[in-house]
Amino acid sequence: MQEKLGFKKLFNTVLNGMALGIVAGLIANAVLSAVFKYLGKYFLTDVFAMLGQAVYLLQFAVPVLVGVAIGMTLKFSALETAVLGSAILAGSGSIVYNAETKLYTATPMGDLFNVLLVSLVAVVIIRAVSGKFGSLTIIFLPIIGGAVPAFIGLLTLPYMKKLTNLLADGVLTFTTLQPLLMCILIAMSFSLFIVTPVSTVAMGIVLFSNANNLGAGAAALGVVSAAAVLMIGSIKAKNPKGVSWAILLGAIKLMMPNCARTPLLLVPIFLTAATAGFSGWLFNVLGDKSSAGFGIIGLIGPVKAAELSTQVPYIILSFIVIPFVAAFVFDKICSDVLKLYKKDAYKTESL
Repeated sequence: MQEKLGFKKLFNTVLNGMALGIVAGLIANAVLSAVFKYLGKYFLTDVFAMLGQAVYLLQFAVPVLVGVAIGMTLKFSALETAVLGSAILAGSGSIVYNAETKLYTATPMGDLFNVLLVSLVAVVIIRAVSGKFGSLTIIFLPIIGGAVPAFIGLLTLPYMKKLTNLLADGVLTFTTLQPLLMCILIAMSFSLFIVTPVSTVAMGIVLFSNANNLGAGAAALGVVSAAAVLMIGSIKAKNPKGVSWAILLGAIKLMMPNCARTPLLLVPIFLTAATAGFSGWLFNVLGDKSSAGFGIIGLIGPVKAAELSTQVPYIILSFIVIPFVAAFVFDKICSDVLKLYKKDAYKTESL
């Protein structure tokens, strides 16, 4: 008999699965891509190029990995888990048909809002039909539990993309403001995006295709700010060391469920991001569309700032010293003085 699954538990389970799937698919590329690219300049060029391709291609598995993580958590059978993963992949938007060229094109992850929606729909359908088809399960489950949620995902995909574009349009208005205010608000926005299903990488490409290098630098600092707060909180909560290091190395979305369960965690994140945004304006920290959504991940943000003539001491201050000191101070104030949340709010589910 199936355990009763209310919407709150279902939503939390799906968020946890998304977090684990994203981390499993992205962490190798986040940690190693820049290293392989650098080493490939000096020796074994072809080998490091292929290694770079390997870690990059892992990202295309994210929708399937999300399904696997959710299925295992809900104790789905092997077939149910496989069907769930395939439904999420097909409906995620990571593979899109181009009617003009009559070809399919693929991008890593797809639209994470749609991944969330398709995951919820597919889980509900698979649980509803579980055990209903008897010996014909292997035929009907992929059709009902796979094709139907995938079809729904393809229907909702344009609207989910519009939601992302709507958020981008909102942030775009900040670029018309006075530079200091712009840097603070953009940094705060990206510190929020990185702990939600919004792709900061996609958002960076949409927002900073122009020459707004200062805004792109602030966006990267916002991502760093969230990482700093969540890493410090993870250490305080005594999560496994690997979790805390993973957050710093790029697995910030691992903490999506924590921020959803305890929205007050956004208070120190926003305060840290505002401080980092101020430092970005003060020290003229620059970036571009390729670095805005990464922060310190793979050192992409700092390296790009250096390439765009930001002085190295200012890069160290803005990307490391100021965010982590501010994160420690603001988390201390919010948790120990204002009692907005307990340190266990940073506790992650077992991996």
